[in-house]
Amino acid sequence: MLFSSKCPLPALVSWCRTLRVSIAAGLDPLKIFRQQAKSGPRALRGVAQDILSHLERGESLEDALEPHRNRFPPLFLELVGVGERTGRLEDTFRELERYYETTLRVQRDFRSQMAYPVVQYVAAVLIVSGMTFVLGMFGSKMDPLGFGLTGSAGALTVLGLGFGFAAGVLFLFKLSAESIRWRSVMEGFGLLVPVWGPALLNFALHRFSIALQMTSEAGLRAEQTLQYCFRATANSVFQRGEAAAVEVVKKGGEIHEGLAASRAPFPEEFRDAIEVAEVSGQISEVAGRLSENYREEGVRRLKDAARFTSYSIYVGMCFVLIFLIFRIANSYIGAVNNAANGM
Repeated sequence: MLFSSKCPLPALVSWCRTLRVSIAAGLDPLKIFRQQAKSGPRALRGVAQDILSHLERGESLEDALEPHRNRFPPLFLELVGVGERTGRLEDTFRELERYYETTLRVQRDFRSQMAYPVVQYVAAVLIVSGMTFVLGMFGSKMDPLGFGLTGSAGALTVLGLGFGFAAGVLFLFKLSAESIRWRSVMEGFGLLVPVWGPALLNFALHRFSIALQMTSEAGLRAEQTLQYCFRATANSVFQRGEAAAVEVVKKGGEIHEGLAASRAPFPEEFRDAIEVAEVSGQISEVAGRLSENYREEGVRRLKDAARFTSYSIYVGMCFVLIFLIFRIANSYIGAVNNAANGM
């Protein structure tokens, strides 16, 4: 969602708010999207115009959004479909507005926390390349990195490797932002990364819980509920378990049994809470509480992950600079000793 070809998060929040208010006021969907095509968020005006044309042909909102599936998050698409089928679009857009406002705050906090580490990394690359160039300019054959990089050629190599790595990371982020499939794969892989894994797990459980709350209130069959919920996680590790979970409930099993059969990384306490909710008939209430708990925990863990990454980059840069200082000092001490022995 960081790039223009995707739906910008501020525009999506604005859309959800406008649609919620308009539906509550009793406006016709055709009028709502006609207004959005003219004066809605600029990034979504073309989408609104296309949706309007589909609605004018008598298609549903869910079908009208289908050609734009790769522009919207899975949670948005799945819940809009549920809300439309059950006549609860106002509630759906209220929940989506709240969720994406939280997501927007989390993204802004994360970017602010990562700004300093990025500056540190850029400064370190420039310092190392500058040192390599200066030493070569003064005729020194010393290799501060120990990789045979000296002079202007060595400095350019350091710059290329340093900024090439950064460009590679940005490319992966762009790829995940452009493709829902790649984003789900990236989030699935991220579950294996220390510190970051728990944060991504909590956000996947948060999205699952939101979808479970809305689908249970809509009274959908268990297999439909699980299909919407697994897809809403936007995480490939969870989505791979959808078929197994659906198969269990189709045979008469409970939802918590389907979660266990999916082999997705649902915590034991999550499955236990769903089991109790099914027995007591309070799935919607329990899912709502779980959603709030995992949202708060996800925000906290994401801040911890960003802080850990910041400290790791800082410590790493310190070690690199200390390493360079010692190599330079040892080289000059060795040169002085050789000169003294030669005398």
